Amino acid sequence: MSALKEKYGFSIRWLFSSKQLIWLYLGAFFVVVLLIWKGGEALRNQQIKALRIDSFEQLNQLASVLESAIAKYQHMPTLLASNDRVRKALRDGFDSDINQLNRELEQINRITEASDSYILNTDGLTIASSNYREVTSFVGRNFAFRPYFKDAIQGKPGRYYALGTTSNRRGYYFSYPVYEGDSIIGIAVVKVDLTQFEKRFANQHYEFLLLDPDGIVFSSSRANWLYRVLGELSHTELQRIADSQRYYGKSIEKLAIVYQKPFDEKSQIVDVLENTVIDGTEELERLSFLRMSRPIRLLGFQISILAPLKIINEEISLWRTIFAGGVTITALLLGLAMLRRRMLRERSDANEMTRHNQAYIREVIQNTQAGLVTLDEHHKIESFNPAVEKLLGQPLSSLVGQPLGVLFQPDEQDALVLSSHNDFLEAANDLGIKVLTREGRLCYSDQTVPVEMTLCKMQLPNRLSYLVTFHDMTERKRYEQDITQARIELEERVKERTFELQGANTRLRHEIEEHKGTQRELIQTAKLAVLGQLSAGLNHELNQPLTAIRAFAGNGLKFLDRGQYEQAHANLQHISQLGHHMGDIIARFKVFARKGDVHQGPIAVQTAIMGAMKIMSPRYKEVGIELVVTEDQGFIVNGDMVFLEQVLVNLLANAADAILETPNNPRRVHIEQISTVNQVIICVKDSGNGLSDDAIRHLFEPFFTSKSSGLGLGLGLSISQRIVEAMGGQISAQNRDSGGAEFCVRLPCFNHHLSEFQSLSRESKESIDPKEEI
Repeated sequence: MSALKEKYGFSIRWLFSSKQLIWLYLGAFFVVVLLIWKGGEALRNQQIKALRIDSFEQLNQLASVLESAIAKYQHMPTLLASNDRVRKALRDGFDSDINQLNRELEQINRITEASDSYILNTDGLTIASSNYREVTSFVGRNFAFRPYFKDAIQGKPGRYYALGTTSNRRGYYFSYPVYEGDSIIGIAVVKVDLTQFEKRFANQHYEFLLLDPDGIVFSSSRANWLYRVLGELSHTELQRIADSQRYYGKSIEKLAIVYQKPFDEKSQIVDVLENTVIDGTEELERLSFLRMSRPIRLLGFQISILAPLKIINEEISLWRTIFAGGVTITALLLGLAMLRRRMLRERSDANEMTRHNQAYIREVIQNTQAGLVTLDEHHKIESFNPAVEKLLGQPLSSLVGQPLGVLFQPDEQDALVLSSHNDFLEAANDLGIKVLTREGRLCYSDQTVPVEMTLCKMQLPNRLSYLVTFHDMTERKRYEQDITQARIELEERVKERTFELQGANTRLRHEIEEHKGTQRELIQTAKLAVLGQLSAGLNHELNQPLTAIRAFAGNGLKFLDRGQYEQAHANLQHISQLGHHMGDIIARFKVFARKGDVHQGPIAVQTAIMGAMKIMSPRYKEVGIELVVTEDQGFIVNGDMVFLEQVLVNLLANAADAILETPNNPRRVHIEQISTVNQVIICVKDSGNGLSDDAIRHLFEPFFTSKSSGLGLGLGLSISQRIVEAMGGQISAQNRDSGGAEFCVRLPCFNHHLSEFQSLSRESKESIDPKEEI
């Protein structure tokens, strides 16, 4: 402000009164306070976002560890149910060697780290248990009231979670029926104690909750949060939980959540009241957490991580305090300085301010780069600044008192330009235009300069005046000409380039069509090559029914000659059945051999597997290879039935070739189906010698083969990889630990409108025995 006063003779106190300054300072103070608060919120949200990213990774890791740890126990009841000693104990009851079975169950628990394993008879009575040595032994106790017993006694695998009525320990139960022939003679049960997982994830920098489908905390890093519910449960739901004895003797109470707000789509801010002891005194503390959740599909549970926000909130509060203190101190010092300067500042009189203001205006006019001309009320040139003479390059003192038209000529001859005795300035005044802008030329003597003119009216205290501003447009006109020329040249280049691109696109489309045709022919060639390899088995498969048909036909003629029409009719029925059988074999090979592109749609995995088995059945029977298929799981994938069959036929053919090269190994091929969240995995496992490291690196390259010379072109796996990728999947190969190779095809699940395709799965179950072995 001092510099402003020294140069122009006034300061900020002339712009604002004392009362206005006070309101200005108050407004600035509130703006600073708002910025501090909003800045703290933004910084807090940024830190919470970083915490959410880290916690989300920890949540996925925790869920993955929990799922994998629980999953290893779900098949244990099935294995126990197949144990001969278990069946004998259930047949003979307590008369059999129960102690030996108890010791076996105890050893199994020690190896698998399960909580308890026990065997129930059909009445729900425990006849053997791994904890037979303990005081809380299950032996002799009846658990017929448990849902896992009710499910298993009906022939279904059972799952259940509860607080043990005998051991008073929380656990997850897996059960499976024990069969003797087609009859259920008992139940095998395995209990997994969740306390081991709580100990494993204790002392972390976050809290975790494991919620059952009712929203009740079944497992937690905080013991006092157990059996708490996060939502609301009706009286009917609470009564149902009490009747099931799931939480035997425990009261279900609501967790003290006093604040809950979504932070984003995947997390919430949650405040919980917690009793804490500080210096021997129990106090109620409010704890703030960032909560993230995800489902545990294997258990039907939901797992949550609660990351504490205490450190972040304390850091933000400290930052706000420090920043606010600094701003307050700065404001106080600034106010004291301004007050001191205000007391020392002398008031300038009005004449001094006017003189300095005139000097200021004069300096601005003399040093501006734009040409300035003032006109009187009669539109005569009154004065001009040096910039106008600089534009024309000569003195213009002789133009004072002359009309503006002598100096400036507009480019546009429109309605504003009237007759010679009434120029465009008078027209603008008559139309009420206060600011007028036109392009034109400054013309004087032999000099012409393109300019943009702006005219505005100045209402001075004693008279009317006009201010005209001229801006040099020489450079701009040259730029416009250059841009116009460049645009014309660019349009020509674009036309030429467009013509070249159209030609290149035409050639590229032609090459793509040729490539697609070549790929289709290559796939068809691979099909025919497989059919050629299977021709001997197909010939054998058709010769047997043909021989039988000839025999039945000959016998039928003899029966007709003898008048034995019933026997002849029976022979004709046999011939018809054999004909249908041959037609089914030929139809399967015809469908497999047809051409076509990949057509995506819902297909039943078991149907595709059985179709490939029918094609490969003659060859496998001929060379004596046993083909085992896992039980149908009803999986539906998105793909093409014929092309999926082609891939499976190729994998089965390669498995047969690998087994035949190792005559001393068992001849067996196993097809297994596995489901993940978004994919279905089909694995073909053989009992050959496996793949070399070099073969695994180059296995899916065209024309690479690990077979003996002359046994293959090396195109089968390359084509199979293209087919699987066209269906949105992947194919991979690896060696098995037990020997042999394993090829896995991963295809996306067909999740939408699944009910429309249940008939496909039911049809495959009715027409094909999934346990059939070839």
